Amino acid sequence: MYCKKCGFKLDEDSRFCSKCGFDLLNSNTQNNNILKDDQVIFSLKPKFDLLYKVLKEGGSLLIVLFLFSYSSLYILEGSLIFAIILLIVILYLVIKLPIEKKQYDNLVYNFYKTKVEYKDGFINKEEKELKYKYIREVVMSQNILERFCGIGTIKIFTSASTGYNSRRGNMGSQNGIYIHCVPNVSRQYKRIKQIINQDENE
Repeated sequence: MYCKKCGFKLDEDSRFCSKCGFDLLNSNTQNNNILKDDQVIFSLKPKFDLLYKVLKEGGSLLIVLFLFSYSSLYILEGSLIFAIILLIVILYLVIKLPIEKKQYDNLVYNFYKTKVEYKDGFINKEEKELKYKYIREVVMSQNILERFCGIGTIKIFTSASTGYNSRRGNMGSQNGIYIHCVPNVSRQYKRIKQIINQDENE
């Protein structure tokens, strides 16, 4: 066999490299530990909450359209404007929500011993791996609408996280992760904290 550090040819039962002193046994153990970190110990799948999505997306769009159409009241009857706005909101939700549900069906966060990975994508595809050693803090939050629907958000920040919330809603920053629409969010938050802290203590 050959030394993995300097390439010197060695006997098969060598413990150290006779040329550079490299510890061959510890090297093999470290490599085995790396290879073994492929077992998922916890999976978190966000819930596509239809009520939450309708209230959030539809409500926001209604407000924008009402404000936009306020200046047009002198052109059209108020009831006609309301009917047009309602039709636009319904069409928007009918088109967007099935696509978003497909994205949620393909979205899962897998927690391993030393890292968290997620794969997201139906139309747009995104994959990310985040090592626990780079995580600065984990935060749970629930706004009024999330509390009403029985869900919440878990935010995982790294030292380089900016707090920027992307348009797609899955990434909370360039380097951190926002997990939206989490059912039983308090219990899931405690489990994630336990996994990450356990890795730090080992």
